[in-house]
Amino acid sequence: MPNQTTSVVLPGDTRARILDLAEGFLLERGFNAFSYQHIARELGMKPAAIHYYYPSKDDLGTAIVARQLRRLRKWRDLPRVADLPPAEQLEALLTVYDSHVRHECRVCLFGALAADFRTLPAPMQAELRTFNSELTAWLAQVLAAGRATGSLRFVGSPSAKALQVLTTLAGALQVARVHDATPYHSIVGQLRLELLA
Repeated sequence: MPNQTTSVVLPGDTRARILDLAEGFLLERGFNAFSYQHIARELGMKPAAIHYYYPSKDDLGTAIVARQLRRLRKWRDLPRVADLPPAEQLEALLTVYDSHVRHECRVCLFGALAADFRTLPAPMQAELRTFNSELTAWLAQVLAAGRATGSLRFVGSPSAKALQVLTTLAGALQVARVHDATPYHSIVGQLRLELLA
């Protein structure tokens, strides 16, 4: 007789599912363009039940960005990223952005929130600033190490170049949303031509 399993949703699973759905809506529509009603409909529950896990949308938004910050820290410290030569670390970052294009031309977290930044709650703004600062600092270190070893080339300071690269990538995802992935790949191809020695 085949095993019969019953699907049981544990509280921890519900919390993660709410975060996953909210993050998807955020990347697809922006923070101000979805409500607890949208999430509740997907989960088959009442919006009031979501308030049990995240009392306000501000709490939910802050949790989304904080989770992305934890993911960034974990990703950059993984041996499969941290132990790579600088040029390959850059490629690992580009692969992350490529995954957004492959996933229905979604924008990145920064691109999704930057336009609405002044309307975001202060804790969410703080988390986004930290996320962006840490990603920029990491990329600046990669670029500096790559220039020192001769595998990457660019003019100017590593910090300024890191800001330019990240801004270009965020913009390329926005362009892909309007058109398709073709201009995104052209923009990233140009970045490679400019940076890789």
